Amino acid sequence: MDTLVDSSPESLEWLSIIKSKIEGKIPSLIYDEHKYWASFKSSETKRKIVYLHPTKSQIRLFTILDLSFDNSLQQTPSTGKYADRLTSIFLIKSETLINKACYLIISSYKEDLSK
Repeated sequence: MDTLVDSSPESLEWLSIIKSKIEGKIPSLIYDEHKYWASFKSSETKRKIVYLHPTKSQIRLFTILDLSFDNSLQQTPSTGKYADRLTSIFLIKSETLINKACYLIISSYKEDLSK
């Protein structure tokens, strides 16, 4: 099966860096890839805490964090069940935003544990 078909070599490299950093900080998170999406799932709650959609020029990071958590978050364009769970999105448009993305992933993990 083809995975992450919308991505570019650059966005895949960013995703690889994110995956490595998160695995180093929270080894219990489960990383998974599908045709268009990657995700991190909490092994404790069994819920996915973020989805990542790598494209040619960016990675869209969908989080469970409320918009008020950080001013870099935007309203999710998702609808239905996804919008109910994944309330915000962060756009990773350069390698300089990887640390911020990791902070948001870790924060999503902590938020999920608190529910």
